[in-house]
Amino acid sequence: MFSAALLAPASPEDGALLAELLSLPTEGRFPPLQLTPQRKKEKTFDALLRQLEDLARQGPVLMLFEDVHWIDPSSRELLDLVIERVPLLPVLLLLTFRPEFQPPWTGQAHVTVLVLNRLDRREGAALVQRVVGTGELPSDVVAEIIERTDGVPLFVEELTKAVLESGNAKTVLSRAAATALNVPATLHASLMARLDRLGSTVKEVAQVGAVLGREFSYELLAAVAQRNAADLNGALDQLVGAGLVFCRGTRPLATYLFKHALVQDAAYGTLLRAKRQELHKRVADVLEEKWTEITDAQPELLAHHFQEAGIGRARSITGKRREGPPWPELPLGKPCRTLPVRSTAAGDLATSPAVPNG
Repeated sequence: MFSAALLAPASPEDGALLAELLSLPTEGRFPPLQLTPQRKKEKTFDALLRQLEDLARQGPVLMLFEDVHWIDPSSRELLDLVIERVPLLPVLLLLTFRPEFQPPWTGQAHVTVLVLNRLDRREGAALVQRVVGTGELPSDVVAEIIERTDGVPLFVEELTKAVLESGNAKTVLSRAAATALNVPATLHASLMARLDRLGSTVKEVAQVGAVLGREFSYELLAAVAQRNAADLNGALDQLVGAGLVFCRGTRPLATYLFKHALVQDAAYGTLLRAKRQELHKRVADVLEEKWTEITDAQPELLAHHFQEAGIGRARSITGKRREGPPWPELPLGKPCRTLPVRSTAAGDLATSPAVPNG
């Protein structure tokens, strides 16, 4: 059941908009929304901005947007609106993005850009020790980790965890020879090794999640994975425990997020083509059967899965076509590679048979 406990006070319409945005059941608590997709998006943005303003009136707010270089158009539109409001509110907004992203907000009086350099050897060694905890790695192993990770914090964390997980922890920490520890040469190899060590069931669940997107819901995962609840829950708990996936909420309403897009890519990349296509088709079929409101609102998401299933233009996308800019992705599952997928899926829609109007 949708709870407003974590939200600032909201009108019934705002509550309905936010519940729909988060794919939360309302059990008739809010009135139905009779809005065009474009108008619904505008009102949802207004509701989110009111939430920010109301929370800021209660106390200072820290707001985070990570990996803005991968932002989708609708989220970017919302972010633009937030940045306009920030000077008037007690809000600290932090954005992270790669150097190739060119933010349009630089030059404004209330915007400061900080360049985060790579970790030096001392900082890298400190991060390795933080991951290791109360134990200790031989100095030559630490040096090899630092050398191979090139000062990238995520790489340092993942390679260190791969070393620790490569065998019995006490044995690993007591070995002095770096060659005996078999430090993976690349981050991808490290992530693959960690997935393999978790077992075939956990790896398969991670693969299904990777097909759904970097963020996905438990309900959609369960419908696509076709595993019993005990196996599925156990696999998810192991992924969370290994720090490869984050969990928000409680099952069955929980959503999951891969720690980094590289983790998702590693799991996705292990799928053979036939299996990958089978899973994409299964996702598309489940969405059409059980989540028609999502396929109506996000036809490009459905087109993406049909295209990756090898069906592409041969399949007509049914349901009403949306007006206006793309709607923000819901946590049922985001495309694996957001920006390229959005453009190719949109192209398929443009060339698919006419979409019925009713």
